[in-house]
Amino acid sequence: MRRFIFPNNLTSRIENPRFSRGIVQRLNCALLLAVVLLSAAPAALPQAKRSDYFKPAEMMKIGVYYYPEAWSPEQWERDIANIKKLGMEFIHMGEFAWTFMEPEEGRFDFAWLDRAVALAAKNNLKVILCTPSAAPPIWLVRKHPEVLMTDLRGRRMEHGSRSHGDWSSEVYRRYVGRVVTELARRYGNNKNVWGWQIDNEPSHYGRNYDYGAASQTKFRVWLERKYKTVDALNRDWGTSFWSERYQNFGQIRIPNPDELVQRANPHAVLDFYRWFAEETADYIRFQADLLRQNSRNQWITTNFMPLYSPVSPPASGKDLDIVTWTLYPVAGGQNSDGALGFRLGDGGSMSFIHDFMRPINGAHGIMELQPGQVNWGSVNPQPLPGAVHLWIMRAFAGGSNLLCTYRYRQPLSGSELYHKGLVEPDGVTPSPGGREFAQAAREMEILRKNYKANAPMPIVYRARRAALLYNVENRWDMDNHKQTARWNTMEHLLKYYKPLKSFGAPVDVITEDKDFSAYPFLIVPAYQLVDAGLVKRLTDYARGGGHLVLSTRTGQKDRRGHLWEAAWAAPINDLIGAKIAAYDLLPEPLKGQIKMNDAQYEWGVWSETLEPRAGTTALAVYADQYYAGQTAAVTRRLGSGTVTYVGAESLNGNFERDVLRGVFERANVRTENFDAGLIVDWRDGFWVATNFTSKKQTAPISPNARILFGSREIEPAGVTAWAE
Repeated sequence: MRRFIFPNNLTSRIENPRFSRGIVQRLNCALLLAVVLLSAAPAALPQAKRSDYFKPAEMMKIGVYYYPEAWSPEQWERDIANIKKLGMEFIHMGEFAWTFMEPEEGRFDFAWLDRAVALAAKNNLKVILCTPSAAPPIWLVRKHPEVLMTDLRGRRMEHGSRSHGDWSSEVYRRYVGRVVTELARRYGNNKNVWGWQIDNEPSHYGRNYDYGAASQTKFRVWLERKYKTVDALNRDWGTSFWSERYQNFGQIRIPNPDELVQRANPHAVLDFYRWFAEETADYIRFQADLLRQNSRNQWITTNFMPLYSPVSPPASGKDLDIVTWTLYPVAGGQNSDGALGFRLGDGGSMSFIHDFMRPINGAHGIMELQPGQVNWGSVNPQPLPGAVHLWIMRAFAGGSNLLCTYRYRQPLSGSELYHKGLVEPDGVTPSPGGREFAQAAREMEILRKNYKANAPMPIVYRARRAALLYNVENRWDMDNHKQTARWNTMEHLLKYYKPLKSFGAPVDVITEDKDFSAYPFLIVPAYQLVDAGLVKRLTDYARGGGHLVLSTRTGQKDRRGHLWEAAWAAPINDLIGAKIAAYDLLPEPLKGQIKMNDAQYEWGVWSETLEPRAGTTALAVYADQYYAGQTAAVTRRLGSGTVTYVGAESLNGNFERDVLRGVFERANVRTENFDAGLIVDWRDGFWVATNFTSKKQTAPISPNARILFGSREIEPAGVTAWAE
């Protein structure tokens, strides 16, 4: 496949105002030529249906990473046979193997990979093959140093690690395209190759963003396409402030904190984040298109780091057959579910990501799960015995179609030599994590034997069904302008998500393209960027009988990140039936007080004083500060439904939990009262309880239920599954 390559002197020419005025038109002509050339490529081969890839009765397949290139070929047959003995169903290979696939430019060697795939087939193991673009070989970066990413200090990265390629570089994409095409042509019709993974955790890790010439150019092109004129950009970026006004697009640079004396323009930052996420999605789409043109009946994914990297998984939902992600629950500091949290991880956060990834396109899974101790955390403790098994079964309960662990063998050298695998350093003795994976594989067979197609969701469970509305642009905007050092966007969202799970509610974390009416309860926390269309949809949802809950910071800005030239958060005032009079923030360690019914709650991060209108009920008031007695939360009837607005964030989440419980009670929906960290879900006819707390918990098992594994009393890190 031929690709359009930017001229080498494009970066210098773009600074010329005369060139800048026509940049989009000229690039569009060149891209049109590229499209014509691409049209000569073969059409994508026919693909199977998703149900053929991920059969409902198989529920969740379990597999493991293996690196044949890292081990003696004499050991491959033994290792792959032992992988099968552990109960694994597939092997994941190749994401860092570019130097072995193409040891010299244009010379490809797949003989070693042929043998590894054949050994997997011999042992009845399916294969996930990966495109190797996360680790460019030395010959490429020495010949074309321009393909290396540049950090915010202007330093070009070097060979000697991974993820140092610049996917905005058309030169890099040309080389990536060639190796991906060769891979797909060789294995695209191999019946033992189950699916493909694109790249590896597409991101630049701690570097986050690329600031090189190719990115600068593409960002300017994106801006001119979006705004058409520089006057429109100046208006939306508010460049009249600080004399930031631009005269042409060629003058604009990526907002870079290391180049600026003061805070970067927040509207420029928001647009940069949007561009980067779209550029990443385009890079994923570029590889997915190549794979589909040269393969048949194989699914395609990439493994995201969904909440902590500057990418947006929903942007790739239509390009992937299944959305997968990486999970390392124990790497220091994750202890929000009790004293053992540092060994168990945060079950609520883990469940949140499952519920976020699943609705993107209907298929999801964990492609990279921690098998034991790791090497890269701030602290790398041992997981609690049973924790690995706990994470696997939480993935099952969360609806995963597949689960893969990183890795089979613990390396003896290199950057990850302290990273545990399914076997100990001798290469044969199962590690604690290996034994827990084998246990989960046996239990998966028990579940499959008891599977009943089209099992109906229990009525009481379905009545609690809730959605939490999430837009990554809100997180970007709030995290860029927190207004208080105490603000943490994800912690705020979890203060609404975790209570829902303690109620025993099934939750989908959805984006705006989904149908709100499918859910009896819709939670919209800290939704800062809104427009009239969204406010109307929320209003219609409540009028139609839905129970809507919004929280502090919602509706403060338009989609550009501008405050409204109106009352504070004006677009939502009619919806919530109240005026938001003011907001307040307290410095640490100060705490404010809120009263609701007979309970008192502490806040310190963010509070808003509300003025309820006629027909709106005050739920809570502030108990101190100079605005003591003013309203902190309200609720109202709207049509056949309700709207509740929570104007403060509590320190421990109890206020949010109790407000939410009141919403369910007024809707006459019965809820559970699980301890935070005991998470109970229903899937495919099975109930699964997972205990992330530090004490024994009792599973809510009815007298007529059949326990398939586990017990009614669940120890920390324990799992119980039953059918009714």
